[in-house]
Amino acid sequence: MTSRRQPPKVPRPEPVERGESPTIARIRAAADPAVAVDQWWSGVQLPLVEDVGVGGRLLVTFCWRDPDARQVLLFANRLTDETRLQDSLLERVPGTNLWHVGYLMEPDWRASYSLLVQGRDDLRPPWEQEGDQVSIRTALDHGHPDPRNPQTCRNRAGVVQSVAALPQAPGQPWLEERPHVPAGIVTTTTGPLDRTLLTYESPGVSGPAPLLLVPDGEVWTSVQSLSVTLDNLVADGVVPPLRAVFLPSGGRDARWADLGAGDGADAAVTYLAEHLAPDLAARGWLPSPDRVAIVGQSLGGLTALRMALRHPELCGIALSQSASLWLDDLTADLTGDLPGGRPGERTPPRIHLAHGRQEWVLAPPHRELAVRLRAVGVDLAEVDHNGGHDYAWWRGAVADAVGWAFGSSSDSRT
Repeated sequence: MTSRRQPPKVPRPEPVERGESPTIARIRAAADPAVAVDQWWSGVQLPLVEDVGVGGRLLVTFCWRDPDARQVLLFANRLTDETRLQDSLLERVPGTNLWHVGYLMEPDWRASYSLLVQGRDDLRPPWEQEGDQVSIRTALDHGHPDPRNPQTCRNRAGVVQSVAALPQAPGQPWLEERPHVPAGIVTTTTGPLDRTLLTYESPGVSGPAPLLLVPDGEVWTSVQSLSVTLDNLVADGVVPPLRAVFLPSGGRDARWADLGAGDGADAAVTYLAEHLAPDLAARGWLPSPDRVAIVGQSLGGLTALRMALRHPELCGIALSQSASLWLDDLTADLTGDLPGGRPGERTPPRIHLAHGRQEWVLAPPHRELAVRLRAVGVDLAEVDHNGGHDYAWWRGAVADAVGWAFGSSSDSRT
């Protein structure tokens, strides 16, 4: 257990293999590379994805044009190693303003990325500055999106980033708003202890409908449009009409106090179990525990696991993505024959446990936790996505997990 407020910065075990694009090689070899760049650039969409004959991988090339750049850095989620940022610098094609870097990736990879530029007048770029990791990461999280890539998402801070999605990356068919799909009602309200909450009711909902609890509620209402995803899932018949309660976590310090806190402590779980659940029951919004799910990512994923393991009599389903298992390995919550305590008293929860294969710090503890969960009788769906610690895949995985929780069939990738 630990009380630190950021995960350990561990170097990537094996750097991702780089390669040069055949397209870039042709530009480099042209009689006038600058003219060749202009001709190629006029209609190109990025990143450039090419099959270069390396079994099971595609070459993904990121590019940037800037005549005033001294250095350009690619910051791609968990492709870039934050302990070795210099390894992600782009190379300039001589005689041109084109910068590029290429990586060999499996064809189901999806990740957000941005580019940071050191201009002629910049004395020192963020990736060369020394200081606390939070400040450096803040600078990295505010890079430029790729103007030649129409696919975007927003990070937790709401900053637009580009998304690289290779041909075999899982589809995300429920993300976008559809003009003919009725929208659910999102309402800001005051919950127990004067806490601001946001509630969602899908069209046609009535009675003790399925209930979804959502930590980091401000992200999933104002940055990521989870209500749109729920509208589409209901409209397509993937899940029945349902309700959701979003719990905003506030700024960094408030979020840490609510969702983190180490050593098994979690104020959000206490609030959910001791204050919100009785309030929802009084309103007729709390169905049987097998129809109550909590979904979260990172610290929110850890909270989801803690809630279902400690209180399966209230919340019988946890939907977790990239849980912060560096903070708590849940040993204290996995004692006895059933989660949370004495044999026979409570039915084990159902858990949808997802992580990114590029998360080299979190992937091993997720695999270990899956073994331990099965050993104590948890109904487990274990899923990995070829991505990092990233809303680029989380926002699609949420739909998959909600369908698994409340739909008629399990996620086909489990």
